[in-house]
Amino acid sequence: MIQRSDLVVEVFMEETAERLDSIESGLLRLEQCGKICDDDTVNSIFRDAHSVKAGSNLLKLKNIEELAHKLENVLEMIRKKQLDPTELVITAGLEAVDKLRELLANIETSDSISIRLHTHMLRMAVEKSLEG
Repeated sequence: MIQRSDLVVEVFMEETAERLDSIESGLLRLEQCGKICDDDTVNSIFRDAHSVKAGSNLLKLKNIEELAHKLENVLEMIRKKQLDPTELVITAGLEAVDKLRELLANIETSDSISIRLHTHMLRMAVEKSLEG
């Protein structure tokens, strides 16, 4: 495991927990307003996901980075109006947030926790939403 300053990890964990709360509330807002949501809502959720990805990259937290990146990609599609925020997409996003919380709570072993189901759920939600 890469040596990390305890303070840096502590700050990362606090900030990431806040960002995950923000992503969750943003997704719930997006679920209610759908395609007519203001751009600020989507941009805010996207920025929080991007920040989680970037911070986990700096700390070499591979699974947190990968799952946050997949979520960021979905949010980018919504941002660019390439994907509607369907119930399926929002649910997959919320499940990813829950998994990111689990990874954060188990930060030292997070790279050994499988994220395959959650990355698959995000991918399938996008594919199904683009079909329909």
